[in-house]
Amino acid sequence: MSEGGPESVTINDIAQRADVSPGTIYNYFGSRDDLIDAVIHDVVESLGQRLDVLTLEVEDAAEVYSFSLRHLMGTAISDPVWGWFLVRLGIAHDGLLSTLGPRASRDLQYGVDTGRFEIEDVPLASAMTFGTLISVMRLALTGESEHAHPTELYAETLLRMAGLPAEEAAEIVRRPLPPLPDAPDVPRAIVRRPVPPPR
Repeated sequence: MSEGGPESVTINDIAQRADVSPGTIYNYFGSRDDLIDAVIHDVVESLGQRLDVLTLEVEDAAEVYSFSLRHLMGTAISDPVWGWFLVRLGIAHDGLLSTLGPRASRDLQYGVDTGRFEIEDVPLASAMTFGTLISVMRLALTGESEHAHPTELYAETLLRMAGLPAEEAAEIVRRPLPPLPDAPDVPRAIVRRPVPPPR
């Protein structure tokens, strides 16, 4: 999928790469689409779960958003196979949208609820997040970007889109990035983040 997109994948190709018979694959997956959905869930959902754990105790919506954006972009650049997988999958693929889209909407809404973000239309901002994510990943992976590692600039730009002043956005994306924890044994549901009480 990283090489040619989901439409290029056949059961025979996968069987040949895995050095097994096509019948063996059908023992586990009913169709090519079932297999593709499983890969999306394994590759993308596992990262989403790890981001959920990382940001669970982070109260500042700008840091939550920044950490997630920086890890998504950083993973694509450090692991080009993973990055090309997302790029070839594309923003229109239901699996990608249903896996990461609700998380972006949740985090952006949390920013609005806490007064950190000025966003009139959260679903639109979420769509813009993933449209730019895929586009910037492609620029980075093809070497077309002027920045060899545009992770911080990408996150800074989207924080500014959410209403943060330029100077503050630049400072937030340069804070130390915590490493990704392991995915939880029991997947967490994607629910609206509660607003912390005023201090």
